[in-house]
Amino acid sequence: MSAAAVQACRDEIAAQIRAYRDLVGAASKASGMSLTRIDAALAAFEPAFFNNLLVALAARFGGRPDDRGPLAEARTLAASLMHNRGVLAADPAIPYDADDSLLRIDVGERIALNADDFETLCAAFLAAVEDSPAGRG
Repeated sequence: MSAAAVQACRDEIAAQIRAYRDLVGAASKASGMSLTRIDAALAAFEPAFFNNLLVALAARFGGRPDDRGPLAEARTLAASLMHNRGVLAADPAIPYDADDSLLRIDVGERIALNADDFETLCAAFLAAVEDSPAGRG
């Protein structure tokens, strides 16, 4: 994956995160709706948005059987979001250890990413893509 492709992905994701944060800011200032309803709506929207953004990120760059670290973590989370109803499942083909992971989500736990979780994993994932032999080519 070229450095330009990784940078384009970073730019696109940064724009989506800015849009999310702008939405949160606008909703917080909205009149005519109770703060309780706004908070509840945002609490429901945030994990759905960032879980789906992780699936899109993982799909964009694919994976290899020898992936480790943030690459394996993102692939494991994305696979569980798509195929295990959002509950983290072990995949014998993908090495994953919650204690060594960035987000420390255990097998059997529901995946509900927030903006900070996604930004942390995304930054590490894209850095690992750039550092991989395929990313340098």
